[in-house]
Amino acid sequence: MLANSTLTQSDPGSVYSDLNSLQDINKLGRSDKDAALMEVAEQFESMFLSMMLSSMRKANEVFQEDSLLNSPESDFYRNMYDSQMAVSLANGNSTGLANVIYRQLMNSYGDQPEEAPELDFSKLEERRTHTSPALQQAMNTVADVMRETGTTGGSAAADEYQTAASGQGNKGQQFSSAEEFVATLYPLAEQVAEKIGVDPKAVVAQAALETGWGKHMITDEQGRNSFNFFGIKADSRWQGDSVTVTTHEFREGVAVKEQAGFRSYRSVAEGLQDYADFLSQSARYEQAIGNNLGADQYGHALQQAGYATDPQYGQKIERISEGDTLNAALYRLQQSQKMPEPVVPPQADIAGENNDG
Repeated sequence: MLANSTLTQSDPGSVYSDLNSLQDINKLGRSDKDAALMEVAEQFESMFLSMMLSSMRKANEVFQEDSLLNSPESDFYRNMYDSQMAVSLANGNSTGLANVIYRQLMNSYGDQPEEAPELDFSKLEERRTHTSPALQQAMNTVADVMRETGTTGGSAAADEYQTAASGQGNKGQQFSSAEEFVATLYPLAEQVAEKIGVDPKAVVAQAALETGWGKHMITDEQGRNSFNFFGIKADSRWQGDSVTVTTHEFREGVAVKEQAGFRSYRSVAEGLQDYADFLSQSARYEQAIGNNLGADQYGHALQQAGYATDPQYGQKIERISEGDTLNAALYRLQQSQKMPEPVVPPQADIAGENNDG
């Protein structure tokens, strides 16, 4: 049984019998959709935990039939306690189920998460290889063959061309990590940023927001990458290939799902070059480019110019540009390629923290 401190509630909305808390979620959804979805996820987790506790109680009913302490009144108060305990456990993030439900709700009703958590399989691989010498030998053989033939894994190189994706499509992962994503884009982002007069880190931050660090790239039914890192749609001005996917747009402040066609390119370089041309050839973005805006200003300028319908677009780009994920990746890129401009390693990355929102 939980200690009494576990059930202490500082928020009236955390009491299981408070039906007004559901109305509060409805109000919260008008101002902060992400927070409202998390509240809904916690409500679902509370319902699940309540069902689980009820099942546990029923499993013990056979032992209480002849108990002098068993009565309808004790059952009533026990059910009240279990209901409140389910709410407390959900609010305390004790099981992690609410986070799983929240990510599912975000996929259906919200924006794609800016950064999905990565799984570290290094310990699992280490254990498998150490307990299976035959597997380790086979892996070494494959590695030797790949080195001899020049075969490498991972995403396409920045200057590698392919047949452009087209037709119906979806969104899928094309980069294994944020570090690979930054290492691929940043050198080209420097060239593009110099052309349009902005901070290259702002360009990468925008691409990270639009694609979830390369985990939600637009691809066609054959799995070919569109290399569209900035969510540029294929309107009447576009004469090239395009891929049609489901996208989230904000209409009168409400997120809705829509089918839309997006431009498709043959390479990473081609995608970034068209991004620069797209901004340079449109008068609406005159205040966003050519003014050497930093990463803390560029996203807001794009939002004011109508680049995206998300009311938090500029704030999200700024947050990513200042976050540990991007700055740690740039620091590692500097160390590996000896970039001329120093990038200070984020203190939180060294400490194992992450402040990305």
